[in-house]
Amino acid sequence: MSKSTIQQLTEQLFDLRRRYGAYAFTRAILAVKRKKPGMEVREKRKKFPWSLYCKLYEHQRGVCPLCQQVMVLLRGEVVIDHRDPTRADFNAAENLQLTHRACNRAKSATTPYEDAKARGHTILAFVRSDDSPTR
Repeated sequence: MSKSTIQQLTEQLFDLRRRYGAYAFTRAILAVKRKKPGMEVREKRKKFPWSLYCKLYEHQRGVCPLCQQVMVLLRGEVVIDHRDPTRADFNAAENLQLTHRACNRAKSATTPYEDAKARGHTILAFVRSDDSPTR
């Protein structure tokens, strides 16, 4: 881009800021920055009811699938994790698991394959642990 083009764009941005106010302008710029080209639209994260925590706890027999340790079902100690955060329907029941808060933070937003690889497991062992957790 040439200097004159950049200068024209800058002037247009300042004109928009004067016209709509600093707050609205800043909010619009932040919204545009968050939208990355090529990203598909997916559903938002949501708060889950405590009954779902209890169901997942029973299904997993109280074992964290990430560290294979027993969990205590207390608010703040366990969180609902998305197994594959890149799925379009990531709030689907089969994509949810209950984990320790610390384990979830360590996992971050990796795919199941990346997580298994980082922990030194094969993807097959990771998939098996989702179906039948060990004590």
